[in-house]
Amino acid sequence: MTTNRSDGLETQGRLLDAAASVFAARGFHEAKTADICRAAKANVAAVNYHFRSKEELYAAAWRHEFERSIAAYPPDGGVAADAPAENRLRGHIQAVVRRFMDPASRDLDIAHREMSNPTGLLAEVMRTSIEPLRQMHLGIIRELLGPRATEEDVQLCEMSIHAQCLVSLMHERQRRFMPQGVPHPPPPRLNIDGPALAEHIVRFSLAGLREVKRTAGRAQRKTGIRSLET
Repeated sequence: MTTNRSDGLETQGRLLDAAASVFAARGFHEAKTADICRAAKANVAAVNYHFRSKEELYAAAWRHEFERSIAAYPPDGGVAADAPAENRLRGHIQAVVRRFMDPASRDLDIAHREMSNPTGLLAEVMRTSIEPLRQMHLGIIRELLGPRATEEDVQLCEMSIHAQCLVSLMHERQRRFMPQGVPHPPPPRLNIDGPALAEHIVRFSLAGLREVKRTAGRAQRKTGIRSLET
């Protein structure tokens, strides 16, 4: 019994690894269950046995890769929870940049394929996995903006920071890891290493946050917007 259970877990693990590789390279629609099973050295029926369907394997493979990526690059960046908010923001951004610059972060490649050709199959698993990280980031932003900032201020600042961390870095990731000889889409690849890129995003974001904080009270007096304190 123990041996059968161990063999089953081993097969399940091989299927997740193989599926992540195939989905990252081809996307859901172009990925073939037979190719995944061949790469995993598993019987075609193993997908239905362990995951019930290709659709559920897709979600499980993304979650598997996301959890592995987050374990390799904890979202706090190794910064203590009681550290100043600016340090915690720096740790968060540094962790994101490290994840994006690591070719082994296949959850990002699967997500990119999903954005290019949506299936909707990852919506729930991504929401439940990412939301705790988003709330951590929002908490840091609220602290940096101060009590006069509105919830709209907080969400707009989150959007602006993540636009640098997600949109630009996803393009940068694709350019860095595209096969040689394939023309790179514009803009050109940045000639900068990960730590320098992370520090730029931190400095740019902190400058923007300070300006929003400086003008938050003035905007409320002009518009009557309620603050986060109310």
